Amino acid sequence: MGKSMKQMLLLAKLQPAVGTPVVPTAGANAILCRALAPEPITAEQVERTLIRPYKGNGGKLTAGEHRKLTCEVELAGSGTAGQPPAWGELLQACGFSETVTPGVDVQYHLVSGGEPVLTLYGYLDGTLFKITDAKATVSFELNPKGIPVMKYEFLGAYSKPEEGAMPTGVDYSAFMQPKVVGKTNTPTLNIFGHSSCTSAFSVNLANQLAWRELINCAGASSPDRKPTGSITMEFPKATTKDWTEIVRKSETGACNIVHGLDAGNIVELQMPNIQPGPFTLSDDQGVAMMALPFDINPANGDDELVVIVR
Repeated sequence: MGKSMKQMLLLAKLQPAVGTPVVPTAGANAILCRALAPEPITAEQVERTLIRPYKGNGGKLTAGEHRKLTCEVELAGSGTAGQPPAWGELLQACGFSETVTPGVDVQYHLVSGGEPVLTLYGYLDGTLFKITDAKATVSFELNPKGIPVMKYEFLGAYSKPEEGAMPTGVDYSAFMQPKVVGKTNTPTLNIFGHSSCTSAFSVNLANQLAWRELINCAGASSPDRKPTGSITMEFPKATTKDWTEIVRKSETGACNIVHGLDAGNIVELQMPNIQPGPFTLSDDQGVAMMALPFDINPANGDDELVVIVR
């Protein structure tokens, strides 16, 4: 009998150190997510290239086995200002530090070393796919009339699948219900000091994830990040905001978006130094729209993207 794709579960817990896996539990570490996709095995296959007196494949050997997992998590707060959201540990594995100011906010700032790693348990109808020493990257999507989401990709060490019962006592109570993106629930979106009717907005942290397999060591690596973003908004008069000249002059400026209205369920993305690139125009119900890509650059280091939950 085949496995049910409806019977899926993700557990995630930060490890104290690389090489020190932990055991996440359904009661304390369950992740409320969607589009959960564990990759049973990721590896290279090395051709043997044998010479024989007849045609045919020479066979392959599997090398550098590891595991990937992707999922989407709704973007919402914790319900209490100054309390970390339920997805905070996932974001830390993407290379963010966590600073908690009780009663005020939780801020996530990028780091360039010493990023935490996770132990992940991905269940598919009783089959357990473990991933240890996992690093991650994330992208944010906030599109009108849609649920704001974070799209995660994890990469870590492989282990043999295990069969057993699905965990019980799953607790998702730490996850807040999100607010749909739109004029009411998304009160702020500024780019270069300009506010415009916007039909799509996204940010991609773009951590470079790779599996390094060497003699005496193997593991997930994240040597660099190349964050980018994109906004689709109404094309303004040049006298209001001349985006063509901004691109031509390679100008930089700030961008920030605030989603949510109620304390404990407000999330802000701050990008103080973005650089737009060449854009295209399109027709949306007779209105000229511009799809503007941008690079998200550091100003003084490790400050290109700040996530604030308050």
